Formats: sequence, C-alpha cells, structure tokens
Amino acid sequence: VGYGILGLQRQDLITLQDVPPQPGAPIGVIGAGTGLGEAFLIQQGENYQVFATEGGHGDFAPRNELEFKLLQYILNKYGIARSSIERVVSGLGIISIYQFLRDTTQEAENPEIAQVVRNWENGQGGSDPGAAIGTAALNNSDRLSIETMRIFVSCYGAEAHNFALKLLPYGGLYIAGGIAPRNLPLMQNGNFLKNFVEGGTMTSLLQNIPVHIIVNERVGLIGAALFASRL
Repeated sequence: VGYGILGLQRQDLITLQDVPPQPGAPIGVIGAGTGLGEAFLIQQGENYQVFATEGGHGDFAPRNELEFKLLQYILNKYGIARSSIERVVSGLGIISIYQFLRDTTQEAENPEIAQVVRNWENGQGGSDPGAAIGTAALNNSDRLSIETMRIFVSCYGAEAHNFALKLLPYGGLYIAGGIAPRNLPLMQNGNFLKNFVEGGTMTSLLQNIPVHIIVNERVGLIGAALFASRL
C-alpha cells in the first residue's frame, strides 16, 4: 500500500485537509481494517522507500473519562495489562466499542444489530458486525451504533495525530484500509480532522499536513507492480 501511494491519481483520493505537500518530505500511511497498519515513506535519491512499522501495537492512550472507561473495559474483558490502539481502531475495535457501550450504558439496542453482534460473539458467523454497526450509523438508524462510530473516528483521528507528530509527514498522510472508504461521510464530517489537528502548540504544524483517504481498493496491487518494476 505504501508503494501504491506513488501510483495513485487524484480520483483515487478523498482529501480531508487540502494543503500543498512539501517536495521530498516524509509520507505517512495509516490504515484501519482487520487490524491497524502504519508505515512511512522516505525519499532515497529519485525514489521513495517504504518502511513498515508495528505502530498499531502501540498503547491505546485515552484522553477523556469515556475513553478511560473504554480502556478499563477492554483490560477487564480480555484479562490483559495493556491495550494496543489496534484493539480500538480496527474492525474488531468497532465491535469492542459497541460492546462497551452496550454493557455500560442504558441505551437500547437495535434488535437487528444486537442479533448480528451476538451471532458473532457466539461464533455463529453471519454478517460482519463492524460493517453492520457502520451502516447503521450512516443510516442514523441506531443511536448505539452512531455513538460507537463517533468514538471510533475520534480515536482514529487521535492516533493519526500521534503518528503524524512523530513523523511530520509534510509529503502527505494517507488513510488506507477498508473502513474509511466504507464510512466516508463519518470520516468527512469533521470529527476525524478535529481530533487530528488538535495539538495545542502543535496545531499549526498538523494543519500543514495534507490528509487524504485512499478510495482505490487496488492500491496494494498498484504498489506491488511499482515495487516489482524496480527489481
């Protein structure tokens, strides 16, 4: 996916923060899907080289009372001493956030979403609960799903914020993975970008980073072809 960025066209992107990239600057890639992937590109001569990371396994850093409660819920549920950000910002993370809200609030469940989640919890297969929750939020048909996705997008933006501060990807920050394209209105409503740029004295730096969502699902194949062409 990192190499594939170099072969994308304008129509392959949805831009959240439209500022000019700085030539030769680092490029960041973050993508929530089955897990949470993070990588970066550094210019080497005339080309860029992609470096993989395990940033998705860094700690989930709660920022408010609700997120602290979410962290404690995850620690207790899985009997673990620390939680990675991937446990919150991923497809499984969407389910974890939903379970947290379901089990700790008085909000009534949508029967259809409740059944999909319980089938998954019981190992019965069926529809993907993360996708069902996202669709319900997009359709404004379930308040529990709406709040789930609000928290998810907030945490996604916050993790992109942390990643960008460590890298300063003035060449662009690209949001990959399958979740963002399927939930574009939720990514575009300002919640992601608000949590991305809010950084006190660092806000002005973050406002100068181009931010794009990749909507071309073939970006990985494009990257493989580009990399192979260099061999």
